[in-house]
Amino acid sequence: MIETKVDVRYRDCDSMCIVHHAVYMVWYEMARIDFFEKHGYGYACTHGLGIDPAMVHLEANYGAPVRFPETVTIRTKVTMCEGRKIAFSYEVWQKDAVKPCATASSFHIWVKDGKSCNLEQEHPEIFEAYRNGMEKAD
Repeated sequence: MIETKVDVRYRDCDSMCIVHHAVYMVWYEMARIDFFEKHGYGYACTHGLGIDPAMVHLEANYGAPVRFPETVTIRTKVTMCEGRKIAFSYEVWQKDAVKPCATASSFHIWVKDGKSCNLEQEHPEIFEAYRNGMEKAD
């Protein structure tokens, strides 16, 4: 699991200083980029090779509002990693909370030049680094 700290910006909030629901998607992207970076092959690396994780599905759930000014922690983990696809789960945590205030999951396929590609075959070292980041079930 990777933890990413995010400071809530005033501009991301409505008139009640509550974070707009669309901002969470940006946070999840930041957390994914952080995951890739912390596993040795950041987005700049794969993008430089012409390979990108195209999102094909996102599911989000909201429980409690996040307000300005706060700092939240996004806990991200890989839930599935196969040659052509990768999936993530996210939890948004407020300080001292007993449960996450929001959760989400995303599903991505690896694409190169606009077509699906097999990361395991094309760049096994990158694939293994990401796969090693996947938590084992108990």
